[in-house]
Amino acid sequence: MKALILTAGFGTRLLPLTAAKSKVTFSLAGIPVLVRVLKFLRESGVDDFVVNLHHAPDSVRDCLTEVRERVTYSFEQEILGTAGALLGAKRHLGDETFLLVNGDCYYADLDLSPALDFHRKQGSVATMILIDQPSGSQYRAVELSEEGRLVRIAGEPQSSTLQTVASLHFPGIHILEPEFLSRIEPGFSDINSGVYPRLIVEGAPVYGYHTGFRWFDLGTPGGFLYAACELLSEATESERESAILVGSQSSVSPESTLEGPLEIGSDAEIAPGCSLRRSVLADNVVLEPGVVVEDSLIGDNVRLKAGSVLKHCLVAKEGGVVRTVRWD
Repeated sequence: MKALILTAGFGTRLLPLTAAKSKVTFSLAGIPVLVRVLKFLRESGVDDFVVNLHHAPDSVRDCLTEVRERVTYSFEQEILGTAGALLGAKRHLGDETFLLVNGDCYYADLDLSPALDFHRKQGSVATMILIDQPSGSQYRAVELSEEGRLVRIAGEPQSSTLQTVASLHFPGIHILEPEFLSRIEPGFSDINSGVYPRLIVEGAPVYGYHTGFRWFDLGTPGGFLYAACELLSEATESERESAILVGSQSSVSPESTLEGPLEIGSDAEIAPGCSLRRSVLADNVVLEPGVVVEDSLIGDNVRLKAGSVLKHCLVAKEGGVVRTVRWD
């Protein structure tokens, strides 16, 4: 089975970290996000991958080359949106059922077989894989009828002849038929807000499959940090307070204080008197004496001056200048 993985986006909610680097290349508990997505899909029976590119394409290529992943790339001169990306990659997708997958999420523990069986049994041209709404979330719902047909997505279309029996969350995986591509208009197009509502109105066979699996949204600072902390605690097989991952060739002063969950990339230098907790530091980060970093994400090649205090911050080197943005 083939999958088109969406990685072309700008990642604006993670600026300045994403100014020159795709968010799908960020290390998540020691493994790049996109590599984790590929591993998940391979375990689900996908053996042929297409990756769409636009923003910072070389960072994506370099990431996958480093781990020797072989994929087909579909480059967009202008960003096309989630549906437009399908048309741009059409020549790579073949004539069989395939997946469309968001590349900026964490997925685990999903058995795709029942969803594929449902999709085929219903004669669906498109099936959204859905989960219960995450507790406390503000995501717009996907509404289903009793037989699993899509009724509305984020309130569209406003009128429908179908009755809603379930309001669920879409975490980023579609099962699609090649026929679906003929329903997409050329140019920029969003699959959820543009294509699906029109097909619902037309009465096309578009469905949702309700299941349960592990999923993290990595598109915001809080979401990424939460996922990193959860996975770091598991990866180190230890208590959360000691969940610390330090990359190769990194130097950490014994006179510094580290409190997990915490990830420090490769070739880092942590000077005496530094205090780090609940954060992710990328590669080649240098912290001068007395730096405090808490609940923050620090990008590649950043040097923080002695005595700096960073809490709830995104920090990245942009055009030779270190830029800091605070997040709530």
